[in-house]
Amino acid sequence: MKSMKYCTQAFCLVVAAAFGYPAAATESQAASESAVEAKTEAASETVAESKKNERQYQMEHKFEKAKGYYAQCQNVPEGRFDEIQSYLKAFTDMEVMADMMSDPVKFAKLMTIVNDPHTMRTMMLCATEPVMWDTWVRGMSDYEKMMRVMYRFMDPGMYMRWMMAPMNPQAWAPMYQFMDPNYYTKWMTAFANPVFYQPLYAWMNPNWYTPRLQWMMDPQSFAPLFNAVNTVSSMDSPGE
Repeated sequence: MKSMKYCTQAFCLVVAAAFGYPAAATESQAASESAVEAKTEAASETVAESKKNERQYQMEHKFEKAKGYYAQCQNVPEGRFDEIQSYLKAFTDMEVMADMMSDPVKFAKLMTIVNDPHTMRTMMLCATEPVMWDTWVRGMSDYEKMMRVMYRFMDPGMYMRWMMAPMNPQAWAPMYQFMDPNYYTKWMTAFANPVFYQPLYAWMNPNWYTPRLQWMMDPQSFAPLFNAVNTVSSMDSPGE
């Protein structure tokens, strides 16, 4: 396209010279067209980048509700949620979970974080939130992400790390919390607290159903699944 454009500009210059038109005016017009084309290309790149960033933003789970639920727990140290947030992300992103599972040290730390009444209550509440369903649907329908997850389990280094885990002191370090009496005291206190059982009786509130039924009835909730099927189908039959 650009070569054709340059040929057209050269032809215009020849015609201008033959009929006595000022060459400078023709060159100025060509420069103006080039500037317009450059701005158009820049605008197209900006739009494409904006769409990419928007998709990344949609795929990113922001944890607003999870942080609110965690703050409702009693005797929660300040800043504790920020410390465990990167680990909780594994339950919103299969790729992050695969990274955790490929490293026995990270996986042991993840298990100790989950094995906490505050974290357990927060996760149970979030599991019934439509925003969590959106995150799962987008992640599970992203075939590129799922392929990267499969590649993690095809790495021989992952199995070597797990074979050496029993000899790795860092893999055992997170397990020391089970030797702490405060760990069992925390669970006994949670079992005696009615707030801990909130995820089990939240469905008894009539207002609980409205946003969840709206999510189920909204076609946009399942759009990532339909888009994934259409993408795979178009890739399977490129000749059609």
